[in-house]
Amino acid sequence: MLQRFLTFDKLIGTTLIKVLYYIGLIGIALYAVIMFLLGLGVMVSQSFFGGIGMIIAAIIGGAVSLLFWRFMCELYMLFFRISDDVRELKEMKTGTPPAAPVTATPPPEV
Repeated sequence: MLQRFLTFDKLIGTTLIKVLYYIGLIGIALYAVIMFLLGLGVMVSQSFFGGIGMIIAAIIGGAVSLLFWRFMCELYMLFFRISDDVRELKEMKTGTPPAAPVTATPPPEV
């Protein structure tokens, strides 16, 4: 991982986007649960129909937010894949071999 970070041979954006995707999912889930619980509180203390409206809005808002977040992360992943494909096309055109993946060498046998 450190080698990938220091050399720019392979972009780490796809890994970073995956991490941000999961963080976003957690945030959206927390938002939906909090709004749902607030809706229950409004149902009990103030207005039954207002609470029902908040619960429905929490469910619909959570679902729409999940879809939008997934779409945005896929869009960013697409940009990185296009970059990788363009790099491969350039390497094929110029005849330079692609960068060799970094692999660990096996330990010597005793």
